[in-house]
Amino acid sequence: MIRGPYRLQVRARRRARTAAALQAAALREVSRRGYQRLRIADVARRARVAVRTVYLHAPAKEALVEDALRARAEALERRVERWRPRGAMPEGILDELVALHGRSYRGDKPLLDTLLDGGVPNGAPILRRLDNVRLAIIARTMAELGRRGALRVRPTDATAIAHALLAYPTWRIALTGPAGRRAQRLVTSALRASVLG
Repeated sequence: MIRGPYRLQVRARRRARTAAALQAAALREVSRRGYQRLRIADVARRARVAVRTVYLHAPAKEALVEDALRARAEALERRVERWRPRGAMPEGILDELVALHGRSYRGDKPLLDTLLDGGVPNGAPILRRLDNVRLAIIARTMAELGRRGALRVRPTDATAIAHALLAYPTWRIALTGPAGRRAQRLVTSALRASVLG
């Protein structure tokens, strides 16, 4: 039998692993079924745990979904906040900015769709927080391009244009519309034509 602090570490790791599995399962089930039709038993089955285990981690489905959304949103925030362009040319910087949004949107589609479609309690503040992080990165990038003299419009206007073009609802419509897989390339071209001098 394992004793002492090591045993506590093992338990903590196991609990964290179970919590992560429950969060991923909750998000997947919400994106599949919608919040209103979400059942705790389905989350438990997908996470491969007992229903009782789900209730030990969250007393109700509202808490389970909110925890899952908050954890995924915080991970996305950290990933996006760390982003810095590698390129030096203005065109390359805009390409990287669009690619960052494309990767984020593809990787976190269930989270973003769930938040946008509504029906999830306390989803709006999480969506606003994510949007504020994205807006800060866009503003930082456009301010830097403005300092270099690469913009044809004011940095604030360039930020507004980029924010509109890179917003998830716009992106989702572009991906599902006639542009399909070319959406990212078309958004990049539109952004370059709109803001670069």
